[in-house]
Amino acid sequence: MTDISVSASLLSRAAKRNGYAVPAKGLVFFGIRGLSPDHPFENTFAQSQPAHFSAYDFRRMRCTLGQWKMETGEVALFPGSTVPSLLNIKSAQARGGIGTNLLMPGRFEHERGTHKAGKSGAHRAFRQASFQPVWRTADNLDYDLQDRLDFGSSSGDFVWDNIHSAYYDNPEVGYSSAGCQVVCGLPQSPKRNMAPETGPWRAFIDSAYGTSQTRFVYLLFTAEELSSVDKVDDTVLKQVVRFGSSGALAKKVQQSLVKQGDLQGTPDGAFGRLSLMALVNFQKRQFGAGAADGVCGEITAAALGVDLPTIANAGTPPMPTGPADQATSGNPDIPDETDLAPDVLTMLLAALGLQPPPDAPVAPSTSAGSTHGSGASTAGQAAVSPPADGGRTNFERAQGIVREFEGGYSDDPKDPGGATNFGIARKTLAAWRGKPVSKADVANMSYQEAKEIFFSEYWSKSSCGAMPGPLALAVYNVAVHAGVRDAATFLQKALNQNGAAVAVDGGIGGETLGAIPKAPLPDVIGDIIDLYDAKLRAHRDYEHYKNGFNRRVNKLRLETERWLEEDGEQTLPIPTPNLEEGDPVVTDKVSEFIQALLVALQPGATTTTGPTTTTPATTTPATGTGTTVAAAASLALLLRQLAQGLDGNPVILPPNSAATNVLTPVNGALGQWLGKLLDGRKSALGIIGVLASALLTPAAAGGAAGTAATSPLGELIPLLGAIPGLAPIMMPISLALTAWGLLGKIDKYVRAAKQ
Repeated sequence: MTDISVSASLLSRAAKRNGYAVPAKGLVFFGIRGLSPDHPFENTFAQSQPAHFSAYDFRRMRCTLGQWKMETGEVALFPGSTVPSLLNIKSAQARGGIGTNLLMPGRFEHERGTHKAGKSGAHRAFRQASFQPVWRTADNLDYDLQDRLDFGSSSGDFVWDNIHSAYYDNPEVGYSSAGCQVVCGLPQSPKRNMAPETGPWRAFIDSAYGTSQTRFVYLLFTAEELSSVDKVDDTVLKQVVRFGSSGALAKKVQQSLVKQGDLQGTPDGAFGRLSLMALVNFQKRQFGAGAADGVCGEITAAALGVDLPTIANAGTPPMPTGPADQATSGNPDIPDETDLAPDVLTMLLAALGLQPPPDAPVAPSTSAGSTHGSGASTAGQAAVSPPADGGRTNFERAQGIVREFEGGYSDDPKDPGGATNFGIARKTLAAWRGKPVSKADVANMSYQEAKEIFFSEYWSKSSCGAMPGPLALAVYNVAVHAGVRDAATFLQKALNQNGAAVAVDGGIGGETLGAIPKAPLPDVIGDIIDLYDAKLRAHRDYEHYKNGFNRRVNKLRLETERWLEEDGEQTLPIPTPNLEEGDPVVTDKVSEFIQALLVALQPGATTTTGPTTTTPATTTPATGTGTTVAAAASLALLLRQLAQGLDGNPVILPPNSAATNVLTPVNGALGQWLGKLLDGRKSALGIIGVLASALLTPAAAGGAAGTAATSPLGELIPLLGAIPGLAPIMMPISLALTAWGLLGKIDKYVRAAKQ
């Protein structure tokens, strides 16, 4: 299972390659994106720690954070995440990328402090102490070089990403992050009644807070980079310059950027914010936006006229005198899931499909005859359709999985491909570049270039962009590992085994693609993997590669089945418990929310709990000044995500039916899932929405600010209020929801009278 052994030697070589200065004493933090510890809950220090490649999916913790004792050379690994969570990415996407971000690999500094100070989730953590370059996505739900790189509006005005608890103590469940680096575990916070920290986070923070050190260097790497450093000799692997580099080479790159007119001032050898901005501008001008990765590797260095030395010839980078761009004090922490009330968060996660509704049983599979255990129904296959973006989003997900198999640099004498890096063989790289390449060229190839080769030569040539994602993953894996022709042949044979009659010619064209929607998708995928498994078992060196082959096949089955199940959830109705309107839990919760809103809206209002009425003081909400595109997009996103869980068919109550859990036509107008979710709650939610709309108007802002801290909605109100123009959008929807609820009650009354 182990792909890399993380040690002080490996970290030292990786730091030297990037020109990162590390102290001779104390504790250094590091993060590895796309690598998971083999023993996630054994967080002790040792000379080396085993870890394996992991495809991060923004849902589960699939990264490693670590601590490195400089005096002893010992390291400890902790499961966590260096990427934001999907809920935050979806929210930011609807607002043009504002809020959530992905940190660029580099050298940073953090110091002891409090994360979410003044809030119920506040806990001791490590606060950002220097500038951090981040990507923001607005076009899709992942990050690539087409996304905007945020440099901040000035040297001290930028994002505030900390190292903190993930708020979850199980790596398989989820995590909370809008861009911060998080460690698995629960914090000691007022929200938890100051109970002790749990999980790996407790070990992480106890170790750091148990020393006299208050400031920590943080090095962020990728798994691919460490794999290359691990397997390539120092006499071959060349140094690079990126954010956080320091020393003579960084100064040479700065001098060249000054000559190009991209950088102003005197080069100082500390590659910080302005140097990174200049490098990215140069790369965009020379190679296009899609190649501007902010790293001065061999291609960029050649364009700048800079010679990159190998690690063996690289000097020790000098320690910077201080952060090049000190953070402005008082910058607010980025809002994330922890700013929502638990009940509201649960509803949002369920609505966005990130977790099932509370107490909802799993929808049974209706597929018949499947021998591969996918759990996806034949009826649900229509929703598993080719993506609208040409498959780029699906490619990123599939490539994240395939890269676990391919690893970094290798030169296995039993491998006929010879020197290989990221799965790209020397011959393939030479054909891509149009000239002969050396082993050193293969070793120093960037992962971004490898991805472009994979997308062009394997994904696109196998027509994976025109397939449903789970099928594309199976076909793409075969193309990468066995060749494009075998991938096409296996797909065509699998289709024919499931009722099609396509030519098995090793090319995926219109005939083959046209047969896909008519075939049982889980069975086709399973048959492709079976054919692939059989080919691997027939390999002449199967015994030598057996463990890796078997792990790859098993992982492929697991990931395609998971992908099928996720897509299936979008078309199958999700059963939910029938909660009658008189349910005391629901009634009490609605009562609490309404009274909290009334108190926040008008501190002088008189409220009475129980069945009696609530009488607020008379107020006149301020007229909205118009909605913004961002607010409308946020609302539209939520509605679209809700709609993905609907079956689209209203439930008609049969005549003289006594069933209590069947929706009336009014309540089932938008489908079973949403109808049952809102059944008995529409009127109450409508009233809450009307009050919340009034609360979010400028006239009510003063009253809300004074009581938000003590209100049950105190954490939700500031988050909603931060969305400009939300109140004018909420008001008509809330009124419509109230009216819908009243119609539903009338419909129920009439039908009950007919029973």
